[in-house]
Amino acid sequence: MQSPILLIAPEAASIVITDALCHELNLPSVRASNRRTGLAALRRGEYSLVLLDEGLAEANPVATDILFQNAGTAPVLEINFARSGPARIVRQVRSALHRRAQDQARARAAATASLQSELRASLSGLLLESELALREAGPEQVPKLRHLVRLADDLRNRLRA
Repeated sequence: MQSPILLIAPEAASIVITDALCHELNLPSVRASNRRTGLAALRRGEYSLVLLDEGLAEANPVATDILFQNAGTAPVLEINFARSGPARIVRQVRSALHRRAQDQARARAAATASLQSELRASLSGLLLESELALREAGPEQVPKLRHLVRLADDLRNRLRA
């Protein structure tokens, strides 16, 4: 299940937008009518996106910076709720969530590639050392070392796949 969207805007504007997001995108959302309750919500939970009313953002830039710092991995969109209609906001939300999903997919792919590279390097060292030990091993150690070489080779083959 996707994390909810946090709307930090005056109550009248956020109700219409919350309804539009629920209807158009089937997304859960949480409303906060001011920066203080928005900040408290950010500290309590994880959100997929934060929509911040431009009027609230411009009224106190320092408090707005604190909101951005506490948003975690959730992108923050500053939107003029008074001038933007629900359809426009839904488009912006859809686009921001799509970008976030792409960024997360790229980050996962990079982390996977990095982990595989590190494992391959360690595994190559393990395989080399076990093959060298096998050459120098006494007759009683050979079966165990062969088994170790086979396990390391099998793991290397799995990482290649």
